[in-house]
Amino acid sequence: MNINVKFFGDKENIVHFFTGVRGFWLSMGIVFLALLILFFVFIFPPMTQCKQEFKNLQDVSAILETYALKKDLYNDAWISSKNSEAELSGKELEKCMAFLKKKDDYLEAIFSREDTEGRVIAIEDEALWKNEYLRRISELITRLKSHNIDLSEDSLPFQEWGSYIPTWAEILPVQKKFWILDSLANVLVRDVGAIKLEGVIFRETSHTYTVSLAEVYTAIPLTLKMELQADHILVLLQNLLTSEVPFVIENISILSTNKTYFAASPDEHADASEESKHSLNPVIDVGIDLYVIDVKTS
Repeated sequence: MNINVKFFGDKENIVHFFTGVRGFWLSMGIVFLALLILFFVFIFPPMTQCKQEFKNLQDVSAILETYALKKDLYNDAWISSKNSEAELSGKELEKCMAFLKKKDDYLEAIFSREDTEGRVIAIEDEALWKNEYLRRISELITRLKSHNIDLSEDSLPFQEWGSYIPTWAEILPVQKKFWILDSLANVLVRDVGAIKLEGVIFRETSHTYTVSLAEVYTAIPLTLKMELQADHILVLLQNLLTSEVPFVIENISILSTNKTYFAASPDEHADASEESKHSLNPVIDVGIDLYVIDVKTS
């Protein structure tokens, strides 16, 4: 009897446990765990795959939209505009090349003389060319000295032939260097404040020329060293850049010499102190690295 009472009591407790509040939350936990297992086993993998496929579709859509935009840009009006730009660019390039070619014609010229009929013809004989070369060297040096420009020893790197008659293969590079020196002399005898030419040095390599331009032109690099009135530096540079030969300035160095240049006043009756005040000009040592554009002939 007691056994039956105890059994029925325990049964009532169990039923009460599952039908009470605690039983409700336990049941809900079991259901949630079952759903969680179902989600990770049957739902999450397809959902991840679907998400990846959607991303791939978005990437493809973005590529197609970019292509469509570009396709709209490359219409007839766009093509016509680009053709016009290319044509204008080509014309400007032709102008630049014509300018450089005109400059290069001066650099490529050979010494000439007048024949018996007064026509100017190029000197084709090597011995005659050598004589003309020596004559023009003398004329160039005289021109510099007549403008009160001192010359250091061996300041001008002319070729010394002696009794040797050069070949045309040897003449042509010397001819170009002579035109460069002649053009520099033309610059210095202008009112650029030149006092002394310390040296012109032809270098092996340029500081700024790049081989990517070799199909258009090559460079003849050189360094100009001189004493100059300080307030004439800009005039010198301007005359270099507008000379017969196409110079490209790469580097400029300026050093003080602790010297001054005295220019006599045109007014002989001017007060001496005022004359000194306005006529003394500092003298500087100037070194200019530059190169000459030597356009390639087709």
